[in-house]
Parts: sequence; C-alpha cells; structure tokens
Amino acid sequence: MVGLKPKSQETRQAVLESAIRAFARRGYASTSVDAILEATGLSKPTLYYYFENKAGLFRAILAFAYDVTFRLMSEAAAKAESPEQKLVNVAEALFVFAKAHEDLMRLVLATLFAASSELPPRAIDLAKRRRNFELVLKIVDEAQKSGEFRTTYNSREIAQAVFGAMSHQIRSHLIDPSEALDRNRAERIVALFCEGARRKN
Repeated sequence: MVGLKPKSQETRQAVLESAIRAFARRGYASTSVDAILEATGLSKPTLYYYFENKAGLFRAILAFAYDVTFRLMSEAAAKAESPEQKLVNVAEALFVFAKAHEDLMRLVLATLFAASSELPPRAIDLAKRRRNFELVLKIVDEAQKSGEFRTTYNSREIAQAVFGAMSHQIRSHLIDPSEALDRNRAERIVALFCEGARRKN
C-alpha cells in the first residue's frame, strides 16, 4: 500500500504474515478471520482497514509473492552480462526467496492447483503470475537473437524447461528440505539447459 507510514506498514505486514501461516496450514475456506488475527493480537477492524475482507487479504498475499519475486529476479538478472549468468542469478534469487518464505511458497503452489470453489473470486492475477516466466523467456529470446543460443528449439520451449526446473526444485525442497536451494543448484540447473542451448562454434 503506497504511502503507508512505517508503523502502518509494519501492522499490514504482520497481518499478511499471520494470514500466510494460517492459509498455508488450513487452506482458504477453512481459515477464519479470527484464526488469522489470533497470533497478532490485532482486531477485525484493523484487518478490514487494510484489506477490506478475507478475500482481499488472500489476494494481497498472492500479489505480494508475485511482486517481490519478480522484483528480486529482475534485479538479479540485471547484475549479470551473459544469458547463462542471468539465468543463474534469477534461479538463485527465486531460491533464496523460497527458502525464506516456505509457507508462502506452499500457499502459492497450492493455489495454482486448487479448484475454483476453494478460492475467492479473482484470487490469481494472471498478468502478475506470468511475469516471472516472461522474464526468463526474455533472457532466452535475447540470447537466441544475439546468436549465443541456438534456435533448434524456440525460446518459449527453452524458457518453459528452465523455469519448470526451477519450480520443480522449489517443490522438491518443500517436500524434502535436504534438497538444496542454493547457488550451486541454480548453476547446475541452468548449465543442464545451456549446454544444449548454447551455440556450437
């Protein structure tokens, strides 16, 4: 929320974090407003002030996940020159966020596969959901246009494979925390695809 005072921003974030934990454990339909507020000691009017209702809170959580990951991934890509290093940085940024916000990632993944009756209307902003993938697609597309990647496969096919591998690694970590989410894993995932995509001289 633009223009919130620091204390107001802290209060809003506290509600978000409490709701993320509750929704991730019980699902949207089974989570009451009282359950969300129980851990924060805040009142219902406070929640309604920032989010209007439970559905608005749920939508704000998903928007937070998509907005922050897109910002972090974009910033990480901008720090690299080569397409491969851009993809590694993007994967690492996504992994760092996922490790720090495991409940949120569980909630986002569960939402993607939930029946429409289990979610509030307009829960998923499709444009925001596509941005992370489109960032990867842009990197691959530019690498093909510059001649750094071959065009045996189109850029969308490569981007889907790379982004899918990143997403699968996060799911694997959430199931089994021994599955690493670190730069080494990011490098290996990207190298796997770049070895096939890189132009052969």
